[in-house]
Amino acid sequence: MIVMENIALAQPIILAIETSQRIGGVALRDAEGKIHVESVSSDLRHDDDLLPAIDRLYKRINLKPTSTTVVGVSIGPGGFTGLRIAITTAKMLAEVTNCKLVAIESSLVACQSLNQQGPIIVALAAKGESCWATRIIKKDDRWQISEQGRLVDASSINLEDAKILLGDKHLPLEIRSLCQQVGVGIIEPSFDPVACVKIAYQLFSIGQLVDPLKIKPLYPREPEAVTLWVQKGHKKALSDP
Repeated sequence: MIVMENIALAQPIILAIETSQRIGGVALRDAEGKIHVESVSSDLRHDDDLLPAIDRLYKRINLKPTSTTVVGVSIGPGGFTGLRIAITTAKMLAEVTNCKLVAIESSLVACQSLNQQGPIIVALAAKGESCWATRIIKKDDRWQISEQGRLVDASSINLEDAKILLGDKHLPLEIRSLCQQVGVGIIEPSFDPVACVKIAYQLFSIGQLVDPLKIKPLYPREPEAVTLWVQKGHKKALSDP
C-alpha cells in the first residue's frame, strides 16, 4: 500500500507598498498565507523610511527580499512624492530580486475592506470643484474597475446606481450636495497595506503583471512641482520613475 503525504504547497510571497496617502505602510503575505504589516512613518516617509520599513518587516519574520515572488504597489492617485518613491522602490526590488510586479490603482485599495456589493464611486485627488472618480464593482468575489477614472465635477460625475461614494474632507461641496440629493452615502476612504497585499495576490493569481520599465504613478493632473519646474524654463522629464 502506498501512503500519500498531505504536503501543503508553498504560496507566493507577496510584498505590498501602500504609501499613496499621508498614512502609509507595507504588508507581506508569507508562504503560509499569513499577512504581516509594518507602518511607514508619516514624518519620514517622503525622505527615508520606506526602505527601512521594508527591511524591518523582512527581518521580523526572518525572510530575505530575494524570496519575494511579487511586489504590489499602490500607484495612485495620491501624493506626488509618496507615489514616486513607492514606485521607484517597487521597480528597484523587481529588478534586483527578479520578482514580478503588480500595479494597483489606489481606488481598489480603498474598496477592498468594505462589506458592500457596489457599485462604488471612489473620488480621489479632489481640488477645487473637480476630483478623480473611478467606478468600482464587485465581480467574481473581487473588486474590479468598471469605469476607468477621470476628472469630473458635479455636472459630469456618474452616480447612477451607486450605493456609496468614498471621498475625503476635500470632496467638492457640489458633489457632496449631489450625493445627498440622490441618496448616495459618503464614507471616508482608508488605504490599508493589508488590503493592498490582498489585491496584489488576486492580480498575481490571474496574471495581471506589469513591466517594471512601464509602471508609472497615476496623476490626474500635472503635478505642481512639474508645473513650477516648467515655468522656470526647464524641460519636462521624458519619463516618470
